[in-house]
Amino acid sequence: MGSDPRAAEGNDPLDALLTTAHRRLGIAVVDRLNAHGGPPELRTPDLALDRLLATTHRATGTAVSRRLSRDADAAQRDSALQARLGARGPLARRPATIRVKYREEALRLVRNYWPLDLAEAVRTAVRIVQDLCELAGDSAQPLSRADTAVEQLRKHLEGMSQQPALYRSQAAVTGLDYLDAVESALADPAERLADELHNIRELVDEELAPSVAALVATGRAYLFGVEVVAQDLIDDLVQSCEYADALVKAVAEVERASNDFVGADLTNAKLDDVPLEGILWDATTLWPAQWETRVRRASLPSGEEQGVLVVAAEGCDVVVHADA
Repeated sequence: MGSDPRAAEGNDPLDALLTTAHRRLGIAVVDRLNAHGGPPELRTPDLALDRLLATTHRATGTAVSRRLSRDADAAQRDSALQARLGARGPLARRPATIRVKYREEALRLVRNYWPLDLAEAVRTAVRIVQDLCELAGDSAQPLSRADTAVEQLRKHLEGMSQQPALYRSQAAVTGLDYLDAVESALADPAERLADELHNIRELVDEELAPSVAALVATGRAYLFGVEVVAQDLIDDLVQSCEYADALVKAVAEVERASNDFVGADLTNAKLDDVPLEGILWDATTLWPAQWETRVRRASLPSGEEQGVLVVAAEGCDVVVHADA
C-alpha cells in the first residue's frame, strides 16, 4: 500500500501543491471510470482532462522554478556571508555583545589615533621636500623661498607628530580587555610612525635647515649637500609611509569590528545607551526582541551588497526588510 498523499500536506508549499494535484487527478480518473462502467477504451483524452493536466503542469513548473530560485538566492547570500565572516580580523571575531557595548569607546580611540589622514600627510611632506629641491636648483628662484619651504616642512611635521592621549574607559574586565586590544592594534603602528617622524624632524633641524642656510649664504655653492640631505629625508618619509599605511589598516579593522554586525547575535546585548548609527546588519543579525522593529525603521540599504542594511541617523517611514 502506498502512503496517503494527504500526509505530505502542510509542511512544504511544493509538497502541498503536488498532493492537491494528485488528489484532483485521482478524482477525475475515478469519475471517468465510474461514468463509463469500467476502464474505457484507449483514446485521445477529452478536453477537460487535457485542461486539468495542462493546468497542473503549469502550476507545478511555476512552484518548482520559484523554489529553485529561492534556494539559489539563499545559497548566494550564505556564500557571501561566509566570505565576509572569513575576512574579519581578530577584533571583529570578538563577541558581538562586547563589540557593540564598547563601540563608542573603540571609535573614539580611532579618532584619537587617526585625527587626520596621516598617510596623505606623509605624502604631502614628500612633495614639500621635492619642491624644496626644485627651488634650490632653480637659479631663477630666490633662495629665500628655500628657507620658507623648510619652515613649511617643520610646521607640517609638527602637526603630524602630535601624540594621542591614552584613553581608558571605566569598563568591566572583559570590556577593558577588548578596549586594550583595540588600543594595542592602533598604538603599535602609531608608535612606529611617531618614532620615524621624530627622527625625520631631527634630520630637518640638524641637517636640512643648516644646509639650506649655508646654501643661502654661499649662493648655491652648497647645492649638492642640500640634495643629499633631501634625498635622505625623502627615503625616511617613504619608510614612514609604510608605517602610516599599517595604521590605516589598523583603523579599518577597528572600524569594521565596531560597525559590521552582519550575521551577529545581539539578542543579549544592552542597547539603551549605545549609538547605533552606522552599524551594518542583515537578515541573519539577531536583535533583542524590543529593538528589532526600531532598528528596521531606522535602517536603509547600505549599498554594499544585497540584503545589507545600515542604521541611519534619520530613519525611513517604512520598515525595510533585510532580505529584500
